[in-house]
Amino acid sequence: MIDGLTFIRSLPERTGDGHRLALYRCVCGTEKAISASRVRNSYTKSCGCLGPALSAALNRTHGARYTPEYSSWQAMKARCLDSGNKDYPRWGGRGVTICGDWIDSFEAFFAHIGPRPPHTTLDRIDNLRGYEPGNVRWATGTVQQCNRRTSWTVDIEGNIYPSLAAAAAAHGVTDTTIIRWCDGYQDPRRAHQTDGGRKAARGGCRRWRTYAR
Repeated sequence: MIDGLTFIRSLPERTGDGHRLALYRCVCGTEKAISASRVRNSYTKSCGCLGPALSAALNRTHGARYTPEYSSWQAMKARCLDSGNKDYPRWGGRGVTICGDWIDSFEAFFAHIGPRPPHTTLDRIDNLRGYEPGNVRWATGTVQQCNRRTSWTVDIEGNIYPSLAAAAAAHGVTDTTIIRWCDGYQDPRRAHQTDGGRKAARGGCRRWRTYAR
């Protein structure tokens, strides 16, 4: 038995996104076809009858069921552990792991990272490591863009920027405009960036891929 479900047999059918189905018997006696991977990963624990009870028990345990921190914890587990999640190929499918103590304990996760400041989401500091103590933080979208596994370094008229966002902010334009400049679009705005009171020398605009550690 896994949680409240007992495996009966595999089924030839698959879910709409290609995952194998299996027949399970719930503790309430109901037999139901359920995605086997969701049962293995403990995302489905019953035929549905335990949902309200489990939710109530969870909320009584730490009172954080509807907090942004709890939502981030759930989203982290979904993209790393649930092969049926749309984001799984870029996280769990790429080998991104979660600290074992955090998988089953929101309290342990929250004790390490603390409250989530406004306008931030969960971020890994070193993208070659998983979600683990010392490697997670709450970060703004700008910080995360600079820390992506692959990003762009930009050279505009001799000034080097670590990301499209940094270049766009320096010139008061959008990321898309920076890309257009690098693709050859002539725009006099790119020659007016100053550096310490000096106008940047004209030298063209280019971008290249950079990789996180």
